[in-house]
Amino acid sequence: MNADFLRYRGLLAAAVGAGVVLGAAGIFLYHQLYAEKRRMLLQRDLARLDMTVAEMRSELDALRRVNRGRRPVLRKVNSKNVSTTESEIDTDIDMYSAVGTDDDDEFFDFSDEDDIMVSSVHLGDASETETDPKLVELLDEVDQLLKGTVDDKEAAYNLLLEHEDEYSGHVSVLWRLAKTSHLMATAHGAEGNSEKKKEFVLQGFHYAQKALQLDETDAEAHKWFAVTVGSRGEFLGTREKIEDGYVFKQHVDKALALRPDDPSLHHLLGRFKYEVATLSWIERKLAGTLFAEPPNATYPEAIEDFMKAESLSPAPWKENRLLLAKCHINQGNYSEAVSWLDCAAEVPVVTPDDECAETEVQNLLTKYTSYRK
Repeated sequence: MNADFLRYRGLLAAAVGAGVVLGAAGIFLYHQLYAEKRRMLLQRDLARLDMTVAEMRSELDALRRVNRGRRPVLRKVNSKNVSTTESEIDTDIDMYSAVGTDDDDEFFDFSDEDDIMVSSVHLGDASETETDPKLVELLDEVDQLLKGTVDDKEAAYNLLLEHEDEYSGHVSVLWRLAKTSHLMATAHGAEGNSEKKKEFVLQGFHYAQKALQLDETDAEAHKWFAVTVGSRGEFLGTREKIEDGYVFKQHVDKALALRPDDPSLHHLLGRFKYEVATLSWIERKLAGTLFAEPPNATYPEAIEDFMKAESLSPAPWKENRLLLAKCHINQGNYSEAVSWLDCAAEVPVVTPDDECAETEVQNLLTKYTSYRK
């Protein structure tokens, strides 16, 4: 028997031995006994809760091992305590965060998708949207720099900053400032500087917002507003991330309506559908408590968008092919997945994103190579 139980038993024996004397002393002793009993019951319940949490951790670890191929994109929520009010949801999320997860994906976070919108897609023709010769020359120079190295992209950002005041009323300058701010955020993130990354992410969102306020018919303004909304998810709470997921899709859809032949937009829509398709039941339940219509998408729908991006892209696209393979893996189509992994492996590694994708491609090939046709 532990010390607390012995102490409680001793108090009880003393009360019985004294004949449970009434009066002030008896009442005081009664309250002491009652408080002690409540304290012990609370300790017992806490001990049980500790055991429950430990069991849940064990079960989660087992599930992660079983579902190692899946990529959850939301923090998990204690399925026993999923609730329908905002305060209860936040409490459950915070409690479960203590258990932790080894996944580093965030809900609809596209913060690392820089070269997707730079080297593999239509950059736009400045001469079609602007008539000022000086501005056309500036935008052409910026677009050429954006095709280059990280230093070139930084130079493009600085060049735009130099002319920000002069052209603050031009949507073509503002969405490029959003774009280059996003690229700067990605560069600082790769260096591990999260503070600078956050600064540029929020700055990019600010520029994209201003661009949309100037012209809601500009496809690039909608695209970069969507991208910057997705990027800021890393610095927001879970509810805000989910809300931003809806905003992200709305603006990708609007951009696609304006420019249906942009492969980067089809890729981003495919990524959105892929992330939604990977949501667990608990994650869907959480989204359902926040919105009347939770997001819904399937792997075949994501494949359709990735295939559209593949057909429109002017150059082979490693990340797009990798995601096609992962869609097939999640459907159990391993032979088809290996074919796409082989296609992805053929694409040269040019950017840091390509390096990350190539690592994942090789890991998946090692795991599924026996399914090669």
